[in-house]
Amino acid sequence: MKKWFLLAVVFLFVVALMADPLIVWPVYGEAKLDVFGNITGWAGPNLGLGWTWKTYFSPLELQKVNFYYEFGTNIIIFPYIGAGFDYALVLQNSQTLLVGAGVAASPLQVISAIFSPATIPASIASAIRLSVAVVF
Repeated sequence: MKKWFLLAVVFLFVVALMADPLIVWPVYGEAKLDVFGNITGWAGPNLGLGWTWKTYFSPLELQKVNFYYEFGTNIIIFPYIGAGFDYALVLQNSQTLLVGAGVAASPLQVISAIFSPATIPASIASAIRLSVAVVF
């Protein structure tokens, strides 16, 4: 039984890697600031060959979990929406490392799950996103 469970987890992980980029990393992102200079979100390219707009529910706080919602595109034109959290770590050189996770869904995933229920496990696995970003 354990062997089948392990095989299922590995299979879902492989499907997630092949179906949708698992890691979203805004490499050249630009921070959105409020009137007090606090970071309230990000906008920048992602590894899905698209653009991501991330907005925090409250200004970013260091050494705390910060919840967000996001929307963006993959492969330039395919939209998605998502939500999740980032944990902000301070690096030695006054930079901030954001590490987090979330879920995101695109209309294509929903449509494929409706018309082909066999794709539901792959859609769920590919909806999980890990994120890493460095704030300069």
